[in-house]
Amino acid sequence: MPFLPDLATAALYAVVVFLLVLGLLIVFVEAVRTSQLVALLITDFVVAGIFVLAGEYGMSLLSLAVAASFISNQAFEWLTTR
Repeated sequence: MPFLPDLATAALYAVVVFLLVLGLLIVFVEAVRTSQLVALLITDFVVAGIFVLAGEYGMSLLSLAVAASFISNQAFEWLTTR
């Protein structure tokens, strides 16, 4: 039985996770190096794939929300330091 069976609820949780992680990154982390970002994204996509294979689509959305927040943080840093 999936941990988050309703995809609409999982999507709302993913939005909350995205905003929380992005807020923490912007406030407490100066910058994430590109090599660390690539390693984190590869790991996060592998974890999301494992969740999908296990039937945990909601947890996969949460995992992808974390990846999206790191990408958004990188874009924010790039745009503000030009």
